[in-house]
Amino acid sequence: MKSSEFKILLLPFSSRLYRLAYGLLGNREEAEDTVQEVYLKLWKMREDLGKYNSLEALSVRITRNLCLDQLRRRKTTREVHGEEEREERIETEDLSQERTEILHRLINELPEPQRSLVYFRHIEGKEYHEIESLMYMKENAIRVSISRARKQLREMLQKQYASWIN
Repeated sequence: MKSSEFKILLLPFSSRLYRLAYGLLGNREEAEDTVQEVYLKLWKMREDLGKYNSLEALSVRITRNLCLDQLRRRKTTREVHGEEEREERIETEDLSQERTEILHRLINELPEPQRSLVYFRHIEGKEYHEIESLMYMKENAIRVSISRARKQLREMLQKQYASWIN
């Protein structure tokens, strides 16, 4: 595959891959680095890309896996050094922005695959059949998992931020 064909086929996914990486990692620089790493990985696979039914699904899967690896490395680093991750200071006084950031943080605390399912459904706005093809899960399992994730998020919010829920 030539670089011009690669660009035509795969670059249209870049903004979506960035949003996914940012949604999972919560850090702009790490998200940009991850997307760059995805494209490097895809470039190395360029001769075998014809074997895949959906290059978009492949790109999303690679992005998701790289993000999960990055999150595991963060967790391991914190455990090894015995440090708690510092919360980034919120620069704005806007309460809705603060709530959005807290909600993203809580979503990132969900176990996989709930984290990705909630992201695809509520952040990306994907339909269940679209998520089914991206995650290789049955639609009913997706619905159940998202329902459980919502319940878990409600419980996390009630426990940590009871003053919001009134």
